[in-house]
Amino acid sequence: MCYKAAHHPHWKKHYHHAKRRHHRRMARWAYPPASIEELDDRYEILIYAAGYEKSDFQVGLEDDHLLIKVKKETSDEIVEDRRVRGYTPGSFERHFTLNPKIDREGLSAKYEEGILTVILPKKEGSETFRQDIEIV
Repeated sequence: MCYKAAHHPHWKKHYHHAKRRHHRRMARWAYPPASIEELDDRYEILIYAAGYEKSDFQVGLEDDHLLIKVKKETSDEIVEDRRVRGYTPGSFERHFTLNPKIDREGLSAKYEEGILTVILPKKEGSETFRQDIEIV
């Protein structure tokens, strides 16, 4: 933003461009959306990625990281000399750092109804301890 931005007639232009660049960076960083849930005996990572086939996904481990990759070419349809693009899922890559509680031998994944679910079982003895405490 310009120095003394409020006094410059073009300050909105600078602000708009900076905001747009920020949203583009954030969109790349967080696509596709994911949620991580800790259950008593496992973690579940849900990747919301509609429009793909099960064979498009590559899920693997690299050191202490879970890698989820999709390489898919996007294509546009040409109709009457115009480019038509609906929702076309593209390539992406997500990385998740694993903690020492995870049993790396028991990892599994499934893709159903546009959601990739990765199951990360906990090691024996790492289950979550829960106890209700009475309020007096």
